[in-house]
Amino acid sequence: MIRHLCFLLFFFNLTHSVFGLKPDSTYITNPNDLGLAYENLQLQTIDNAIIDVWQIFADSTTTKNTTLILAYGDSGNKSYWLYQAAILNQFGYDIVLFDYRGFGKSSEFATDLSCVIHWSKEEYSKNKLGVWALSMGTIMTAIALQTESVDFLIAEGFVLDPIAIQQRIGTMKSKEIVLPESHSNYAKCLSNLQLPVLLFAGTSDLFTTVGDSKSFANSAKNRRVISFNGNHLQGFQCLTKSDFGDLYIAEMDRFIRKF
Repeated sequence: MIRHLCFLLFFFNLTHSVFGLKPDSTYITNPNDLGLAYENLQLQTIDNAIIDVWQIFADSTTTKNTTLILAYGDSGNKSYWLYQAAILNQFGYDIVLFDYRGFGKSSEFATDLSCVIHWSKEEYSKNKLGVWALSMGTIMTAIALQTESVDFLIAEGFVLDPIAIQQRIGTMKSKEIVLPESHSNYAKCLSNLQLPVLLFAGTSDLFTTVGDSKSFANSAKNRRVISFNGNHLQGFQCLTKSDFGDLYIAEMDRFIRKF
């Protein structure tokens, strides 16, 4: 556990150098503003931290009986992703949005995604349960899934190899990143993952590349990559035809039905 926490702290520092770690305690919007049926609750982790959660309920007439936990990236808070969550909710998904410690209204320091997964498995025991992980959230998810389980993973901005990220930062940002010894644990975390995984990757993303996602996907038959013409975490807007994110959600639906 200590090594996992050290590894998480390393990646907080790493993503700060790449994308800008900018936690925000102020919500830019809330579910009431969007007319969503939701509940605000707090979960307590095993080390007594408080995780703030928005539980957004699918309408009984449109529900897919599927719950998505959003593990977002390295800035803002859960409200920054509420519009995407609202659209997914309109398409029949129950959504669990939470803040990492130090983000939004949650306690400080490294997050424990496994706490949210554990609660969701009990709360939505009759649903399929998956994580939608973005950027830094893919690291959190890979580690959390060593002790917890979900039915599927959807990832964008997937982190495959810390050494490769280190080299890309050095080349493109002229910054030297020193990796802790614990970075080697991450490869084992990824190799332990057996669940179905859908990966979205932007062709202009130079840090978490399409090649990284394809390399991970090629190691198992229950993984698929959707590439789009865009940059880091631009999948929702790039995969839009008529309504915001409609092509993105269609790929999610197809993948979940298949696996």
